[in-house]
Amino acid sequence: MQERTLHARLNRLEALADRLSDGEVHAVAALAQELQVSERTLARDLDVLREQGWALQSASGKGGGIQIAQRWASGRMTLRSADAIELLMALALSEALGLSQASRHADLRRQLGRSFSPADRNAIARLRKRIRVASPVSVDVQQSVRRRDPTILEVVYSAFVHQTVLAIRYIDGKQTHSERMIEAQYLLLAWPFWYVLAWDLQRQAVRTFRLDRITSASALAQRFQLRSAQPFWASCNEVGIVL
Repeated sequence: MQERTLHARLNRLEALADRLSDGEVHAVAALAQELQVSERTLARDLDVLREQGWALQSASGKGGGIQIAQRWASGRMTLRSADAIELLMALALSEALGLSQASRHADLRRQLGRSFSPADRNAIARLRKRIRVASPVSVDVQQSVRRRDPTILEVVYSAFVHQTVLAIRYIDGKQTHSERMIEAQYLLLAWPFWYVLAWDLQRQAVRTFRLDRITSASALAQRFQLRSAQPFWASCNEVGIVL
């Protein structure tokens, strides 16, 4: 009985959130009637939505009304894994650059982390420490930029977040092609390039790969543990990147 009651309330909250998402003013009595609950029960449901992050405000008028404050809808988001990873990468980069005026990165990271399974959340909490920003590369180097394949980026970012081994094909500055199996341990932005600071499993050594030079990437089932950061950041000097 309790399980059925909980299920009914969850369905009712979802219906209420959907109704309010249009940003219009909704009469309290009409909402209660539509959802087949008392106005007192509706008030409790509205409190739950506020706790979930909905910005609601009362509207004047006969019988009172409710609407989203400033027509901004929040509440629970349902994200595809790729969307959540993209947002996490943007958040980590923003934090590395110190772009948040309110210093709310930690809170935002926790909220976004709920889009992932509990097993992934520890890895997400360490993302900030695995991303650094260096000085921009020289103008001459910038001329060598290649078109980036969004599909490849998605695979690499996902493997970076979830710590899974990557099989990649790579073309270096001398136009030499190679196939590698790597652990994407750290990421570095030296504008306008992203670099993957990786552990090369075949060579058993630290290697640096420019992301736009990865021509194909596939994630393997094998997971990896994080290694000490110092050798990876030190390797940046070898490719002329100034941290």
